[in-house]
Amino acid sequence: MNILFLMADGFEETEFVTPFDYLQRAGMEVYMASISDSTAVQGGHGLVIEADGLLCDLNVDAFDAVLLPGGGVGVQNLGASQAVLDVVKGFDDAGKFVFAICAAPTVLSKAGVLLNRRATCYPGCETNMNCKEFSTDRVVVDGKFVTSRGAGTAEEFSFAIIEILGGAELKEKIRAQVVARL
Repeated sequence: MNILFLMADGFEETEFVTPFDYLQRAGMEVYMASISDSTAVQGGHGLVIEADGLLCDLNVDAFDAVLLPGGGVGVQNLGASQAVLDVVKGFDDAGKFVFAICAAPTVLSKAGVLLNRRATCYPGCETNMNCKEFSTDRVVVDGKFVTSRGAGTAEEFSFAIIEILGGAELKEKIRAQVVARL
């Protein structure tokens, strides 16, 4: 399973690092694509990562899933990018997996892919959500879409994704490996 992480300056570090680590532990191929013209991407709290490449250079059809980390400024940057909106819409049209955490589900809403789906987002951002049903659940799974509330839900978000992509047994294996709470 190849998962495309869309990385923008201002991303929330925990919402990137936790899924990145857990999905790799689960055997998924994770590719970090910067949405800007530089592979250096700075998180909202100062962490700088070196993305694997630039979104503009990718054949996104090669990926099975896309993940959008949150973070206030990061989400503003994601939502301001027509390329990001096109990727999200394209993944939805192709029936692929779409994952977003914190305020990033608002980008999915802006792309118009939540109209028939149940979703959640960071508290207070729901005013920017246009979805079938908004939930305050920590993680919401609706078909091939997983949305989550924030940094404090990053682990649950990651496990929900692992279960969808690899099954309950793989999720439990990784849960035991990292000594996560049950």
